Amino acid sequence: MTRSIDALLNSFAIRSFRETADKDYITARMAYKARLIQPYLWSALHCLEKYVKGICLLNRVKAQKGHSVLKGIKIMEEAAKFPIQLSEHTRSFIERLEDNGAEFRYYETSYQTHAFDILRLDCAVWEIRRYCQPIDYEITLQDGSKKNMLETKLSQIKNALKDKDKGTCISNGTLEEIISNKNHPARSHLIWQNLYFGPSSRKSVKIRRYTESGNTPFFLNPEIIDELEKYVFIPKHIAEGVRQYALKKSIKTD
Repeated sequence: MTRSIDALLNSFAIRSFRETADKDYITARMAYKARLIQPYLWSALHCLEKYVKGICLLNRVKAQKGHSVLKGIKIMEEAAKFPIQLSEHTRSFIERLEDNGAEFRYYETSYQTHAFDILRLDCAVWEIRRYCQPIDYEITLQDGSKKNMLETKLSQIKNALKDKDKGTCISNGTLEEIISNKNHPARSHLIWQNLYFGPSSRKSVKIRRYTESGNTPFFLNPEIIDELEKYVFIPKHIAEGVRQYALKKSIKTD
């Protein structure tokens, strides 16, 4: 017997979005630890965006294009039956990722991080990922009657958030499998100074204060934009912003 289309769609959401997001999350942690901040920003934004796209697909809500995490959450909340609980500091962290150009791969915009941003990423994944699983579904009870599991699953999620339980109410996910396998080469990078994922019950971590920022080449030499566009693709809104900045810079130097 072939699997139902619902089961196949759920499998796609988990494998194509949640599993790849889990790997992006670990990649972001590895990059941050190595102080490779631009790859960290890129992977951090992509892991959160993929979790949200997975949540949308699991609930049959059309996933948006691009890498806007908060927009995806808003679309999800407007279309589905439940809100996604996010703390204010997680929303602020995601806003910074989106506003500071984490989506751009080629240094089209300047970037900046705050001290202890890795802890904010860990918390954001901890809050969002728990919704990236089937939540609104029915089971058949022993008497043959049907029971919808939405309220039960949401209550489980709410209680885990309230009690600050480690993990995210998901069984047999990629993160869970890596944590349980002490020989997995990615395990040490995942649990390194991680308050939210891992086998320990520690309440604090030790991470050196570190910030980094960088100016895009366009900030230094905006006048190259017209010539550069002959050879490489620059997003239209980026190119227009660079031209406006070049004009302002030329006026100041005249």
